[in-house]
Amino acid sequence: MIKVVVTDMDGTLLNEKHEVSKASLEAIQKLYKKDIRFIISTGRHYKGTMSTLEKHNLKCDYIVASGAEVRDQESKVLKQVPMDHSSFEDILDRIKDFPVTARFCSDQYDYAIGSEEEVKESLILEARHFFYDGSQEDIESLPEFKQRLDHVKCISSVEDLRKDNISIYKIFIFSQDESIILEIDKSLSDVEGIVSASSFASNLELTHINAQKGIALKEYIEILGYNMDEVMVLGDSMNDYSMLSMDFGATVAMENSMEQIKKVCKYMTKSNEEEGFAYAVEKMLNDELEELRIK
Repeated sequence: MIKVVVTDMDGTLLNEKHEVSKASLEAIQKLYKKDIRFIISTGRHYKGTMSTLEKHNLKCDYIVASGAEVRDQESKVLKQVPMDHSSFEDILDRIKDFPVTARFCSDQYDYAIGSEEEVKESLILEARHFFYDGSQEDIESLPEFKQRLDHVKCISSVEDLRKDNISIYKIFIFSQDESIILEIDKSLSDVEGIVSASSFASNLELTHINAQKGIALKEYIEILGYNMDEVMVLGDSMNDYSMLSMDFGATVAMENSMEQIKKVCKYMTKSNEEEGFAYAVEKMLNDELEELRIK
């Protein structure tokens, strides 16, 4: 019997407008009525998570920054796993000559090297690549883009982070050239104490080896007193792999998931544009989840 539902945000709970649909909100309310615990597990930091979810007044726990931070239903921080200083410096040394953009993610903000205009241009480039292929004016008017811009602080160099003793949870690396991302990933394979994941083939997300969604989730549900077979997990991309590849009761891929995700999941629901989250929850609540089984 499922007693906990865990979902990724982007590409899973959120639609292509990066919103929680009415159907998904209704599905979440049904979980509450059944006393089923609801957990958000996302690559976003807490502030970026709440910029999208706060208006919905959801009662949930949070695994944020790809597993680097865990918060309870009152948003109290229970666990933080920042990068080791030595690993951080090693990564910086290895990526410095690659033509990529990088953001350094803390518990509150993302930090990017450059002027406000330079950072804005790089975010527009990412937006075109990831979620909206429109004009610069159209992109700048999007609420999702404005939120992302608000959560990025410009710095002149990494020395600013060192000087202010800012703990880094994640390094986000982006390039339109996917071969460069593969090359960087390979070059970082022997950096001690880190793990790489990705949301797309054009990015890398580097965290402490213990800052993974799967590790954080397994530890947290054990603290709460649940068994793995009582947990349903939904996701779509490689930064969900550590959760979906574990033997939780129900691992559910979105139809829009990467192929590697579909291969490890037990079930598959509709895409995030077709209310896939709500559809899977309804199937589970009606004891019809087996209709979605793929392995």
